[in-house]
Amino acid sequence: MRYSDAGVNIDRSNKFEDALRNVFGNVIGPFAGLFELDGIKIVSSTDGIGTKLKLEIDNNRLDAAAQDLVAMNVNDIFCLGAKPLFFLDYIGCHSIDIELLDPFIKNLRLILDTLNCKLLGGETAEMPLIYPEGVMDMVGFVVGKISTADKLPLGPEKVREGDIAIALPSSGPHSNGYTLINKLISDNPSLSKDHLFMETILKPTFIYSFDFVEGIHACAHITGGGLVENLPRIIPENLCLEFEIGEIPEIFKRLQNIGKIPEDEMLRTFNMGTGFVLIVEPNKTDKVMKVVERFKPRIAGKVVKSETSSHFRIR
Repeated sequence: MRYSDAGVNIDRSNKFEDALRNVFGNVIGPFAGLFELDGIKIVSSTDGIGTKLKLEIDNNRLDAAAQDLVAMNVNDIFCLGAKPLFFLDYIGCHSIDIELLDPFIKNLRLILDTLNCKLLGGETAEMPLIYPEGVMDMVGFVVGKISTADKLPLGPEKVREGDIAIALPSSGPHSNGYTLINKLISDNPSLSKDHLFMETILKPTFIYSFDFVEGIHACAHITGGGLVENLPRIIPENLCLEFEIGEIPEIFKRLQNIGKIPEDEMLRTFNMGTGFVLIVEPNKTDKVMKVVERFKPRIAGKVVKSETSSHFRIR
């Protein structure tokens, strides 16, 4: 089985991004958008939970949905070295179910408070002509600020030959590949009764909040497209990141086995156990490792000169 068999075509999505660039120019940042106002670097991102939300609704886990929604947005602005200032949310549904949404609202507030991020507002829209009964969608919007004195935000412009890749583990599939996961569960109903499987599948996305110390050159949030499409986004021309995937968590091995999913499709669909990657200056590696030690980091690779057009190679 491939992701496209479940209805999601990554190539089509990439072509649409190329079309946007042709119309608007290169306004799509590596992970978030950058806007400068009176010398202040403002960073913004928007994202949703995707079809993981269906499983969270079915299993009454909208508390987890709140963390997924925040994580999918703030992790993206972390990639530019920004801290969140304020957050907005959009909920579209057939009809408002206050009892169902109550855990979501409470946990959303709690999570944003821990990030010192203000919930500035949002929109909840009942649209029965758009959303069938029991169907809902959630989208988040975050705005942050780069607080460092560096002239450049974190990104490929800072990456140099010899830089070291530090990988932070994921809690599971995070919020990507769930149309395929839903398809596997639909085709194999016994999975929905497998407590350990469902517990792992429903684990919320890690929020990778850490101090941006000197020596961090670039970061990548491993979301749609997996390692093979997200890591090349932060590696400049003429360089290549040689990367070790490390020990793959059992949940990904099980998904691959159940769906007979090819290796290349797994790498392009799931994070395979790595949720966030930092590219750091070699002599600052120990310092950065201490900053992110609560995430159980590992040294995962090195930036080398590229002998081909590839910016990423699994070793």
